Order: sequence, then C-alpha cells, then structure tokens
Amino acid sequence: MTFRRILIATSFIALGCRHGNVPVPAFSPATTSKATSARGESIVRNAAVCGQCHAADPQRDVDGPLSGGMEFSDWRIGTARAANLTSDVETGLGSWSDAEIVRALRNGERKDGRLLAPVMPYEWLHGMSDDDALAVARYLKSLPPVRHEVRQSPNFVFKLGKLFLGPKPAASIAAPLRGVTAQYGGYLAQNVGLCGECHTPRTGLRSEPDRSRLFAGMAHPPKDFPAKPPNLTPDPDTGIGRWSEADFLQTLRTGTKLTGVQLHAFMPWRQIRRMSDDDLRAIYLYLRTLPPIRNDGAPAAQKR
Repeated sequence: MTFRRILIATSFIALGCRHGNVPVPAFSPATTSKATSARGESIVRNAAVCGQCHAADPQRDVDGPLSGGMEFSDWRIGTARAANLTSDVETGLGSWSDAEIVRALRNGERKDGRLLAPVMPYEWLHGMSDDDALAVARYLKSLPPVRHEVRQSPNFVFKLGKLFLGPKPAASIAAPLRGVTAQYGGYLAQNVGLCGECHTPRTGLRSEPDRSRLFAGMAHPPKDFPAKPPNLTPDPDTGIGRWSEADFLQTLRTGTKLTGVQLHAFMPWRQIRRMSDDDLRAIYLYLRTLPPIRNDGAPAAQKR
C-alpha cells in the first residue's frame, strides 16, 4: 500500500470518531453495593468468555489464567495483543482502580489515557450497565497475579489514526430488568455476551459492525476467525427461523447442531452453556424479534 493510500485510508478510519479523553466514572453507593465478584465471574467466564482472547493458552484452556498475549494482526492497527487481566501490579491490572478498568472495558481508554486497539470490542461493551461493568472489574481484581508483560506493536496507520480517533463517550447505563424478555436478551446478546461481535457482518474501511444486518452471520469474517459465524436472524432458510426455543437451548447445551453436526470449536458453547436457562431463553426471544435476513454466504443454521 502506498503512503498516499495509507493517508486516505486513515482519514476514512478517523472520520466521525473524534472524542476527548473520558473521565474516570464515578459510581453511586447503590451501584457499588450491587456489584459482586460472582456476577463478574459469570460475565467474564460464561457470557463474554474473555478467555477466548485473554487466556494464557486460548486454544487449550479458555477457562485458564487471563494473562494475555494472543496476537491480532491487521493493516489498520499493526499487531495488537490481548492484555494481561490478572491482578499483577506491574504487568496486569493490579495498580488499576475499579473505575479505570470500567473505563477501559466500556470506553476503550487505558489507565494512562492511551486508546485501546478496537480489537477489544468496546463498541459493544459500551452498552454494559454500571452494575455489570463494576462487577467485571471486581472479579478481575480478584484474580491471582500472573507476571506476564504484554507489549503492543501498533503500525503507522493506527498511530496516525489516533490523532483523530478516540474512546467511546462517557455514559451511565442501567441494564433492563433481568428476566425472560426480549429486551433483556438483547442486552445480553449485544452488550454482555458479545454474540453480536461474531455474528454481525462488518463493513467499510474500519471494519465496523453493520448494524443494519445485526446477527445475519459472516460470509467474509476477519482473517483470524477460523470459521464463518452463522446467521442467527429468523430467516427460515439461512437463519434460525425454524428453530424452537428447545432447539436453541439444546444446541447450546450439547454443542451439536440440529443437523447432527458439531459446532465449530471457535464457538465457545462449553462456556455459554453454563448460562442459566432464563438467560438463554431471553436471548432466543430477542433473536426472534430481529428482521429475517437472508444470507446465503454464511453457514446455514436452519433446522432441516
């Protein structure tokens, strides 16, 4: 790519994304009393499955120590590496406050004010509630320290783009009431469980989620995806339009598609199946509210 093309591409990447530094969030006494490490563990280990990127060895032990190091390479950013999320003071989050962790999680801003590479899905996590984000921070601070220094290798495009790019704006967010509702299911699927991060097509130079086609699957996933995530919209031919609630739960509990084929190992069903029946039923209800989108390029998820 020529220098001129890099400059043009960077300009497009930066377009419309100028924000100042985000202040460290302040939490009310009510929020701090509700946030628990147990809730954070459930989110980190069962819903968001952070170990898929941040585990010491994601290929072998997603539930292992979250000491980071996994590499992601892209022309837009260079090489980004999953951070050490353990409580080690020098190489992990041991010196970070709960609020600084929440800011990084939801806004993409590090303790030192630097922008996190957008490999970290703060585009989706920005909608996580104050209660849940603080619970995640408290769980991460409870992890045993693992000394593992993780260095980033940003390229020229990302360094130049940071002159224009910035973190997501500050916000105080309340989650929908927990229950078997489409509203709560949408919150889980998009802002906690990160289903949208894999199952929504991406578009443009910045490879942003195409929210006009939420959960329509990926015919052309990023190169680090070992499989094409299927269409989860209610399309009867290429999505899950013919699936019952029981079909949905059975697939996530057993890791076997209705056709008898095993889910690809990239899909962390072994962790997601630990979510409660009510949470999974809420996600199913939400997916049923989406407009059906035909996507012949993504793997078929329909009931045969």
